[in-house]
Amino acid sequence: FNIYYANFYEKVGFRRALEDDLTNTREDRLFLYIAAHGTGKRIGGLKARTGMKLPAMFKAVKDAANYSNIEGVLIGSCSVGNNINDFISTTRNSSIAWIFGYTCEIGWMASTLIDISVFEHLMSLKKSDLKDRKKIVNTFSKALRRFNGNYLLCKGKGNNVLLKDAITLVVQPRGPKEKAQDETAALLAKLGWNQSMDKKGKQVKK
Repeated sequence: FNIYYANFYEKVGFRRALEDDLTNTREDRLFLYIAAHGTGKRIGGLKARTGMKLPAMFKAVKDAANYSNIEGVLIGSCSVGNNINDFISTTRNSSIAWIFGYTCEIGWMASTLIDISVFEHLMSLKKSDLKDRKKIVNTFSKALRRFNGNYLLCKGKGNNVLLKDAITLVVQPRGPKEKAQDETAALLAKLGWNQSMDKKGKQVKK
């Protein structure tokens, strides 16, 4: 696979980075990985009032999906995963089959390992598998199964969040009648993370 890398600091730079890379690539399967600082309302800035507003980012991603074959979007930025409606509206009526993100202030190293595992497994899907919602969710389950759902992924003052509570997955299988839906609960159920677990990540019977 090929990797196209670009920096961005605001919405114009982000849009141009997408246009420059996605319009010149010849690959027929594309994954978009947005790894930047996030505040829940903005992305790409070190401070709360810098960077790009999330609506502008989601619009740029939606537009990019109209002229490229983006298969999935992974947003490795703090708290962006709380915007589930934006995930759904961005995915709707596009080539994007899934969007994955985080709901809290993630640790860089741990989240990067998770991101790599997601790409490792999602790249193994065949293009025909993108028509099957269950296969997409199952593949995410395989990608996350090597991690402990009770791992403390986000550490903050009074806002510690476990991995199982820190992820968002929206899926829209490719097909004329398919709809974009929040599949986070289905993913957690598949992993068994919606049940109580001990410190070793094993399910506790009640």
